[in-house]
Amino acid sequence: MPSDLFKKYDCEGGFHMLEFDLAIAAEISERITEQHEEATKKHSSSKANKAVARRNQKREQRISSKEMGNIMNEWVGE
Repeated sequence: MPSDLFKKYDCEGGFHMLEFDLAIAAEISERITEQHEEATKKHSSSKANKAVARRNQKREQRISSKEMGNIMNEWVGE
């Protein structure tokens, strides 16, 4: 609560304590941001790898043009 903060920092040396607390809070915030960015990068690359794997799997399942030509030749009877 704001009143608690006022009580804590309204004393001799209170401004120095406030600066110290703010510096620590900034460091914690910076570390959290770094961890979040690292996790996001890992998650994004994981998603990309999964998408590439799905694409490659679909490519393998498709009939090649050569195979399609053979099927068409058999169907037409040539």
